[in-house]
Amino acid sequence: MSTEFNPNLKKYPVEHTLKGSRKAVIYSMHTMYALGYAEICEWTPLEPTDVPGEVMTTLNKYWLLP
Repeated sequence: MSTEFNPNLKKYPVEHTLKGSRKAVIYSMHTMYALGYAEICEWTPLEPTDVPGEVMTTLNKYWLLP
């Protein structure tokens, strides 16, 4: 899809959430980086959840779609 201005395209947000052990969440973030999907800096800082040993992070992506 061209990145040039196209008035027929709308911006659609998608929120990704990762929850799990710190090790698994960081591994997932690095995997998505290796695939070229998301930079590490795009994720929110890791925050603890109410579950002991669990952290979470989110990433917002925006797709230009017709």
